[in-house]
Amino acid sequence: MKKLFFLFLAFNGLLIFGQNQPPKMPKYKAKNAAGIFYYDAVEAAKKIKLKKEEKISVFSKIIKNYNNDIKNISFLNGPKLNDVELTINSVGEQAFKNPDLRSKIRKMIEDTVIPVRDSVLKKEKNLNKKLEEVLSSKQLKKWLRYQTSQKNKLIPKPPQNNQSRNNGGMMQRNRMGGMGRRRF
Repeated sequence: MKKLFFLFLAFNGLLIFGQNQPPKMPKYKAKNAAGIFYYDAVEAAKKIKLKKEEKISVFSKIIKNYNNDIKNISFLNGPKLNDVELTINSVGEQAFKNPDLRSKIRKMIEDTVIPVRDSVLKKEKNLNKKLEEVLSSKQLKKWLRYQTSQKNKLIPKPPQNNQSRNNGGMMQRNRMGGMGRRRF
């Protein structure tokens, strides 16, 4: 019985200790920050509900051209983006404490990632103009929604520790004025 009690105390202590650790920062991915990703033509055609074969073939040809353009951008800027990614991931925690290092990293990002992002956005606008000619207004609206969902997948989720997840509901109730108060 004593062994079980001590085992329970040790396990409980480990749980409490594990909850107070700071969250780990997600790894920086320069290609995601630059907006470099490829569309799957078959999946996109299903999402926007293309049914006619000729529209599907024109749509997939446009998507393939876009993907090739993005591959060229990625190939030309790949080494620079990898250097930025490696620098940020290796320095990571030190950048929070050192403002000079933080400004150097910001400058590096502005010099490499932002021009790549701008060129990707130009290609994306060109893609949307081409698709505007092919798709109906309803299909174009579905395409734009699909496009934003694909872009949102690139955004890293902020790390959460157990403490913020557990107390979130309680904080929300306190801001609203308690559970049973009138809200006039």
